[in-house]
Amino acid sequence: MATTVIGTIGDAKNARKLVNELVKAGFKQQDIELLEGSEQEILAKIVERGFAEDDARGYAKAARGGKILVAARAPEDKVDAAVEIIERYESAGAEGAKEQGETVQEVEEELSVGKRKVATGGVRVTTRVSEQPVEESVSLREERVEAERKPASRKLSPEEAKAAFEEKTVEMLGTSEQAEVGKQARVVGEVALGKQVEEREKTVKDTVRRSEVEVEEVGTKPRKAR
Repeated sequence: MATTVIGTIGDAKNARKLVNELVKAGFKQQDIELLEGSEQEILAKIVERGFAEDDARGYAKAARGGKILVAARAPEDKVDAAVEIIERYESAGAEGAKEQGETVQEVEEELSVGKRKVATGGVRVTTRVSEQPVEESVSLREERVEAERKPASRKLSPEEAKAAFEEKTVEMLGTSEQAEVGKQARVVGEVALGKQVEEREKTVKDTVRRSEVEVEEVGTKPRKAR
């Protein structure tokens, strides 16, 4: 089971040093965090970690006063080690606070060059349907039924005579062919879209600013602090 240990550190520099020392001491980076946010947000985060609300209010009040809260989740066998390291940094911050004075910072800009994608043009492919007349010849067959009388003179056998005097109807139908139109779609060409990638180097030039602090001793010639 892990226990959360919270330290109140006087400045961001020492807070970063504390985090680095905890990591070197074997604590996992994901188990160490800076508790930031509004007073109510910090209060809620500390209560979530198992602290009493009164204790959490004390930590939140310290954060409101400028302290940086460093929280470390430590296994039971490393709780004492975490407490010792955090208390050492808390003590160092308290000693430094006694001698604290006004600080003037020297600031320097750094050039940061990134990349972003912009549209530079491309290809649009649109399909359109057109119609054109076509002709195709086909041979059609047509049948026509004709009846032709022919003179005849021959004797019939008794069986043929009997069948000849029976009533019957004989039909023959003529047929004709008609043209039928069918259509079959087939692919006759393709347009493939792709990209060609080229890389180029570009040198970005700009200016960065740097502020320098001049230290002047009263009554003497001014000099620059390097």
